[in-house]
Amino acid sequence: MENDILFSIIIPAYNEEAYLSACLDSVKAQQGGFNYEIIVVDSMSTDRTAELAEQAGVLLARAAECGVGRARRVGTERARGVYVVHLDADTRLPGDYLFQIKKRFDEDSSLVNIGGRVIFYDAPLWKNILRCVLQHPLWMFAHIVSRGQVGPMGNNMAFRKSIYDQAEGFDPELKFGEDADLSRQLKKFGRVKLDFGLKCYVSARRYKIRLHLFTQFINFIKICIGGTPYKNELEHSSKL
Repeated sequence: MENDILFSIIIPAYNEEAYLSACLDSVKAQQGGFNYEIIVVDSMSTDRTAELAEQAGVLLARAAECGVGRARRVGTERARGVYVVHLDADTRLPGDYLFQIKKRFDEDSSLVNIGGRVIFYDAPLWKNILRCVLQHPLWMFAHIVSRGQVGPMGNNMAFRKSIYDQAEGFDPELKFGEDADLSRQLKKFGRVKLDFGLKCYVSARRYKIRLHLFTQFINFIKICIGGTPYKNELEHSSKL
């Protein structure tokens, strides 16, 4: 029987009461009339994250331990959609995001994993200018060094569930780079693409100029060359 759920939207969350509702609203406002399910994976939050998810009428899954890799794996295992879309709890989608995702998969049968560029919705102008300057060169570096295996990020990435089921899936032990690790697996089955014509909005809260950002950069370099993260922990608690 043909699956009548087209999209499964997975949102891992730990203490995200300040951001989750806006994220869910942006998903529910999607154009196209697609049949979808939303799965919020709560990783032992101590605030109202789980309560807000239940009030919003979405599916709520529980991860017994913190970790974004584990949360993404739990959510994807429950997914019933043809396509699985992963967001962060502070992601806000433009109204045509799902429409654009479907269009790209329809146009390219070799496409297995796609993500879009990000724009900060709560950053000062200079930080968005810096993002514009750096985002494309960083993507080019990642694309070349990884031989086209990485690109899509967990704050907005979509893949075919049938392909995911043939791979090992999200590594539950990874707290950084779980998205790149999965992209490497999916690349064996087809094309992986970061599409700069596809956009979404995210919070700039994690991108502060300090030592923590340097650690993230080193992690990024190691992930691109196919290694494990330099530091498999993130300072910001809401990143699971």
